[in-house]
Amino acid sequence: MEPAGAAPAARPHDRTWLQGLGRGLVFVGLILILGLLYLLSFGPVEHYCGTVISQNSTPTSYVANGQMAVLTSVRQVQYPRWVGILYHPAFMLSGNRLYRHYLQWWDEQPR
Repeated sequence: MEPAGAAPAARPHDRTWLQGLGRGLVFVGLILILGLLYLLSFGPVEHYCGTVISQNSTPTSYVANGQMAVLTSVRQVQYPRWVGILYHPAFMLSGNRLYRHYLQWWDEQPR
């Protein structure tokens, strides 16, 4: 029996859902950080492992569909086989403008 003047005992709150949410957020954060580090690591790998096979830096202009375009340079780069396998998703993303600027920044760095 409870003493006459005592307040009823507070029932402990069930916080397992909050712990699960916290673990889920940590897991998602780790996946995002690892993905970001993977994509950022391709810049140095491309810079140091790529071998330029041919480079055409002669400015060429052409007109297509009534618009004039100037092609300033074309580079062909060869990579070791492991780079092509490991970084295949990064090669697919290289068409993205922001990622392409990041890779061009690495191209401008001295070797």
